Amino acid sequence: MKAPSRSRSRVPAWVALVAVIGVSAAVWALVSMTRHPTGDPDTETEAAAVARPGGPTAQADLSRLRRAIEVLSQAHADLGGSDRRDAMNDLLSQGHAPTKLTLLLEAAASDPTEPDKDPLWGEMVGGLSAIWQGDAISSGIDLMFTESRPRAGDAVVSSFAKLALERTSELTPPQQQRLTEAFIDLHNRLPALQRREVETAARKIAGNDVADLMQGKGMASDDELEVNREYKRALQDSQRVAAQ
Repeated sequence: MKAPSRSRSRVPAWVALVAVIGVSAAVWALVSMTRHPTGDPDTETEAAAVARPGGPTAQADLSRLRRAIEVLSQAHADLGGSDRRDAMNDLLSQGHAPTKLTLLLEAAASDPTEPDKDPLWGEMVGGLSAIWQGDAISSGIDLMFTESRPRAGDAVVSSFAKLALERTSELTPPQQQRLTEAFIDLHNRLPALQRREVETAARKIAGNDVADLMQGKGMASDDELEVNREYKRALQDSQRVAAQ
């Protein structure tokens, strides 16, 4: 599958939260996964609160969410401290899916912490992974290529690796195929952490040979793929039977 490359250039750490929430409409147009039942009063009330910037509930929420992004965009001596953890929990508690997706991606992009050193990275990835359900899975795969902010893009990739490993049964065969192709296309451009994750995920949804090829196995004379080993075992078994 030919897919556009994902840029890894740096971007400003923070933009105004109102603008971020405005961008959520564009993100949601790409990742169209809202599956709330028509007429759900809780959903409608929550969405209306976000849409009414002048209301007291919306103002309080905006202030809290802006504070959360600001906290996560700073360097911290205690990466697992209460300030960062509370900020992450504020973002993860958002029930309005378009806003939650956009805020998590903004937080991922603006946080200077290396993912493999961040004790909250797993929570961030888990929050994103939970968004990918049903038709959203196919739409969200595109985001692995179109998200140009490096850390945010890595979070999306990790979220799909988590989905492939932990919720394999939710993937339809076409979704498994698309996700496998995406992992293959992205693999060599990813940081080490994400490379390991997609190799493990590919082994789960596509088999050992695909993962082995990602790792460069089968390219040298002393490397063998699983299919080659199975063929040799079958040949040896048949030879033993013929010799009896």
